[in-house]
This record gives sequence, structure tokens and C-alpha cells, in this order.
Amino acid sequence: MAEEAPVQLRRLEWIGSAKKDLQALPAEVMNVFGYALYLAQTGRKHDQAKALRGFGSAGVLENAPRSWQMSKRKIIDGTQIHEGSANVYRDLGYADADEMLVKAQLVAKIGEIIRGRELTQVAAARTLGITQPKLSGLLRGQFHGISERKLIACLTSLGRDVQIVVKSAPRRGAAGKLSVVFA
Repeated sequence: MAEEAPVQLRRLEWIGSAKKDLQALPAEVMNVFGYALYLAQTGRKHDQAKALRGFGSAGVLENAPRSWQMSKRKIIDGTQIHEGSANVYRDLGYADADEMLVKAQLVAKIGEIIRGRELTQVAAARTLGITQPKLSGLLRGQFHGISERKLIACLTSLGRDVQIVVKSAPRRGAAGKLSVVFA
């Protein structure tokens, strides 16, 4: 089976006080928004996302021409725009940002498989061995307390083989990194 190309995450651009405002929300809400932003970074759309009024379609994922070279801070029409990273959870200040990004990737794949099989949440939850409310929260982005191991078990329950590969870091002495590659 051929390996899929790694998903390229678009960098976030935080407009005005958007990042600070999002960080002020309760953790449960911030988790859902974080996952929705992760999906947008990959070109996908959260199930609960709606088109902004005045933009004409739900396809508005970024509002700056690709020709712009973002500096760390830019002011457009009096509004500051700050360049973020490719990890929304790092931008939002999560202590376990890398782990949350891996979980987001696994959950996105779980949701993709469930939609592809046209399973109801009740049927999918039964297959995964979790309750329907737990699955509903998971698919909305509320996976902060769920282990990566549990998400891997969900993938195997959905008929996916999961292979863990350990290899040397590209630079001698450098810390390794955790990444997810789907085949």
C-alpha cells in the first residue's frame, strides 16, 4: 500500500485579538475551536462550521493573497495580523501541543472512515467500544483527555492496521519528533 503524502498544515494568521479571545474561552470550547482550525489548516471543514455572512461561500479558509509575505506582525486597515505556527495548539498555548496535534490527525482519520462507511454515530460508537456521546465529543474536537493509544485502538476497530516505526532523527544528537503518516 502506498504512503499518502504528509498533510501540509497552513500557517494560521491571527487577526486582531482573535487568539487572545479564543484563549479566554472555557477549555472545552477552545478544544473544539482548536480542532476546527486544525481541519481548516488541512483544507477540510469541521462539521459544525458555517460560512461567514458576507463572504458568499463556506470555502473561505484564508483571506490574504498567497503573494503576501507575512512578517511576524502586519497591520492591514488598522488591524494587526500576527503570523501563527502550523500547530494551532502551540499557538493557543497548550503545554501538550505536539500531542494534541497528533490526536487531531488521528481523530480526523477516524471521522473520515466513519463518514466513508456512512455509519451512524451509534453504530460507530458500538464498533469503537465507546458511548455515542463520547464519540460525538471526540469528533467535535473534545479529545484532550483521550489517550493516543485509545485513538489507535479506534483505528484498528475500524479495520485499519497501525504500524509504529522508530527511526533515527535526521540530525545526530537532535531530539526526535512524533508524526503521523497515513497509508
